[in-house]
Order: sequence, then C-alpha cells, then structure tokens
Amino acid sequence: MSTIDDLIRLCPPPAVPPAIDWTATENTVGRSLPWDYKELAATYGPGSFCNFLHVYHPSGSLTGPLASSVQEQLQRDRDQGTFPVPHDPRRLLVAGVTDNGNYLLWITELLRVGH
Repeated sequence: MSTIDDLIRLCPPPAVPPAIDWTATENTVGRSLPWDYKELAATYGPGSFCNFLHVYHPSGSLTGPLASSVQEQLQRDRDQGTFPVPHDPRRLLVAGVTDNGNYLLWITELLRVGH
C-alpha cells in the first residue's frame, strides 16, 4: 500500500477532482514536478487539509504570482546570505503553505531548454 492510499483512508478525496494538463503545468513552472505531488494534486484537487495545510494546485496558486514571489525572496536571501535555504532556490517548488505562514517546498529538477 502506498502513502497516498493511507491518506485516502484517513481523508477521502472528492469524487471527481479536476483534470490536470501536466505538460502545460510543467512548462509553465519550468520544471518537472515530483510524482508524489502529481499524485496528491490529481487525487484531491485544490483545497486544504484541516483548513490549515494549503497545497498549491495547478489549477490555481501553483502557477500564480505568490509562488513566484516566494521563490524570488528565497533567491534574494541566498544571494545576500540572510536566511539561506540549503538548496538552490531555482530548484525549489513552492507547493503550499500553512496558516502559520510556513511554506512547503519540493526539491525539483529544472527542465532543460527544448523540453
């Protein structure tokens, strides 16, 4: 049994989550997305868990300006040496946020030009 199966048992997903064009989404964000993120987004669609953990979704905030501004701030922090994250910010995908203001980040691979 996979982790998503455990989550589905604990928190049933909606009957019909929205369809996702993964190729278009990955082209928009300029990177390949992690398989576990794709599985979560495809199973649950947009929304939150316990009105606390908000997972960004391709149909909305994943490709929006907030995710981009967080990534730009992470890069500025790294360039200035203030609060640097342990990975290259260009490889980080802002995938969600909590009500406490903590961002969820995935380490991803950038797409090569021509993909």
